[in-house]
Amino acid sequence: MHSNKYLRTIALYKIAKGCALIFIGASLFFLDVRDTWYQAVIEWLDDELMLPQGKIFYWLLSRVETFLLGDTVRSTGILALIYAVVLWVEGVGVYLGQRWAEWFMVVATASLIPLEIYHLVHKPTIVKVIVILANSAIVWYLWRTLHKKTAEEKGTQETANP
Repeated sequence: MHSNKYLRTIALYKIAKGCALIFIGASLFFLDVRDTWYQAVIEWLDDELMLPQGKIFYWLLSRVETFLLGDTVRSTGILALIYAVVLWVEGVGVYLGQRWAEWFMVVATASLIPLEIYHLVHKPTIVKVIVILANSAIVWYLWRTLHKKTAEEKGTQETANP
């Protein structure tokens, strides 16, 4: 009973992350308002920094322009949408109690931990540490739950077929 509650909590967490990524991915991929974003950033920087003649100002603007006008925004949007679909499949499947979805969640979440550790090593932040710990706890809990279910099913099958 408790594992079902925790599994549903994990599933809802994954679905919520998927919703956020769908919003982010769609805004980056489908909404073609880069010029508007760029102009808003320029106005904000001009108002906030008040350094229109400074070298740092122009360097920063060139970085923002390269990002907003390049294919990086669209590529990031596509990746966000793909990952959102993965999160939704995991979340909905686990919420509905599907065993394959639990295994899928273990594999998908565990496969991202090395990448998260790589990013932590190069740019350590407390948020990255928390994400790694949360994902590691999810993988451990799901792995333990799946092994427990497998053992229970084997025990049930052995008693049913003497």
